[in-house]
Amino acid sequence: MKITLLQVGKTKEKAYLEIENEFKKRLTPFCSLETVIVKTSDFEEENKTLQAKIPEHYTVVALDLKGKALSSEEFAAWLKKQRDFEGGKVVFMIGGPHGLSAETLSRAHTSISLSRMTFTHQMTRLFVLEQLYRAFMIIANKPYHY
Repeated sequence: MKITLLQVGKTKEKAYLEIENEFKKRLTPFCSLETVIVKTSDFEEENKTLQAKIPEHYTVVALDLKGKALSSEEFAAWLKKQRDFEGGKVVFMIGGPHGLSAETLSRAHTSISLSRMTFTHQMTRLFVLEQLYRAFMIIANKPYHY
């Protein structure tokens, strides 16, 4: 499976970066993970660049406060379906501090909300990586998710 994180801005916090790297390492047996970073700029420019960098033939997922809320088990089932029946290529778009524009959201096949609460875009990246790892553990029936 190929997964791309298409995100605005680099992770600046060293502690967050260490955790990101740990989950990226853990995900290695399950998927090919690529991170594409869009330079932080103004909202309009960030969104235009995000749209231009969406890889072809990928299922596009927008991380958005108004997206569908899934349990970890539901997310794992969705990811398994993507892997096994939908081509196995998924890109997750993570906006900057001001989120994703309506036009960028319209490019997504689906939108997922991690919570009704607002998180920093750096925290969102950590949560996405952790949930990807959790999903693969659920799919593999391994004891990470209880």
